Amino acid sequence: MDDMSGTNRPASGAGRPDPVSETLRLFNHDIRAAMSDVIGGLRLVDIDKLHPDTRAQLERVQAAGETLAELVDAALMEAAGETLLRLDDRGIDLRGYLTGVEMRWAGRAAEAGCRFLLQSAPHLPDRIGIPRMTLDRILSNLIGNALKHGRGGDVDLRVEVTGDGALRFTIADQGPGFSRAAMIGLFTPHCAVNHDRPPVSGLGLRIAKDMAIGLGGDLELSDAPTGGAVVTLDLPPAAWQRSLTAGQTPCAPPDLSDLRILVAEDNETNQCIVRQLLNTMGADPVIANDGIEALELMDRQEFDIALVDIEMPRMSGLEFMRSIRNLDDGRAAMPLVALTAYVLRDNREAIYAAGAGGIIAKPIRSGAAFGRAILRHTGQEMSVTDVETVMSAAAGGASGERVPPMDQAQFDALLTTAGPNGARELLYHLREDLHDVAKALQIAFQAGALRDIRAQTHILVSLAGAVGAERLRHLAEALNIAAQHDRRDDLPGLAAACRDDLRDLIAIVETRLEDLMGQGAIA
Repeated sequence: MDDMSGTNRPASGAGRPDPVSETLRLFNHDIRAAMSDVIGGLRLVDIDKLHPDTRAQLERVQAAGETLAELVDAALMEAAGETLLRLDDRGIDLRGYLTGVEMRWAGRAAEAGCRFLLQSAPHLPDRIGIPRMTLDRILSNLIGNALKHGRGGDVDLRVEVTGDGALRFTIADQGPGFSRAAMIGLFTPHCAVNHDRPPVSGLGLRIAKDMAIGLGGDLELSDAPTGGAVVTLDLPPAAWQRSLTAGQTPCAPPDLSDLRILVAEDNETNQCIVRQLLNTMGADPVIANDGIEALELMDRQEFDIALVDIEMPRMSGLEFMRSIRNLDDGRAAMPLVALTAYVLRDNREAIYAAGAGGIIAKPIRSGAAFGRAILRHTGQEMSVTDVETVMSAAAGGASGERVPPMDQAQFDALLTTAGPNGARELLYHLREDLHDVAKALQIAFQAGALRDIRAQTHILVSLAGAVGAERLRHLAEALNIAAQHDRRDDLPGLAAACRDDLRDLIAIVETRLEDLMGQGAIA
């Protein structure tokens, strides 16, 4: 059995490693694996059979668990010095999101002897293009603060679109409200408010204020005429529409009914989760409990793709993938995707070296994204013939004018959301990751190592897409597919175009990093 828990490199930066970060890095895999079991176990409960009160509590735990998984993921990646970039250009399903907020906080309010009331105005947008975790943290701070200081009264959340198109979230409680000193001091760092009302540190509000500004919005305090505190989060159209594509429709799970999928996984909870997700998309997966059983199944059946856990008894996922790649028949080229909680850089390198074409991280939080990843790895999300289309678009098509290398607004939004210090760290790690990919791709091209090309372009697709480098993302996808289908004639042209755009992106990242360092973002 392969144990990669001790292979992670120290977090970037000089000086002695932070002991908290080092501890998180050492326990990275175990924490992720436990979170996967918790989230997966909750999803497997048939809530329709539960008593209404129990169902409400479970729904609350489910909603909070999803948020916790996002926060844990971000903390672990930061502790490891990794670049955490998430791309969801389809945005947040707003009404579905608000349902989760209501489920989470209604139970908390009931415990406090009051009610949490959600009022959704008509004509809300179907989707909003802001980071889900950021919005979660803002609203959690505001609602939690209202419940804490509302003196047992109801807490109301109203969501509406204002006349100028801003998306407005208003949280009102029935507590003592804010004094003038509080309204001035709550947003001043390290300023504790001391007045005739209950003492408040204001930390939650300051966190919410900073994140609201990072999104391009604002946070305002006021007192209701009838008493109680009111906090208003306003997100102008430029903020909540930033990463949405015009005419975009909600993402439905893809159809996987034509695929024969082998799942090598020893954990029964994870087996159930994956089976349910794949069944909803029309697939009928075959489950193997370890690598040896998976090899035996491959001797008897044909599969289009294998999803492989890394840590399994008898034969690990790494050993299984090496065995497949060493076969002397067509099975050696079968797409292999690691389904694992091992996601840090050194873990990824070991996984790709064993023969994986990609990695899907546990816990799986989006069935639709899971299905799209499977299609991408089997070459069905983009047909091989699209290589010519991608090359034409990269060269400027008939007009000869090249498409801009990136969506600058999306890149700016990413940095703004991170804040000055967070942006500096993100850019630093992004620069390192891009340089690593560029170097590894150059070596892979020179050696004609198709497996390594697939591994590096998989990383590049994620990095380029997250920062808005759409042309580079499409080139990397096309290069990945060309390598997967052994289209060696397409490789030189794609590699050259990809190399040019990657060099340009690195230059942009380095320029922005130099600008931030020159501004003294971090002392």
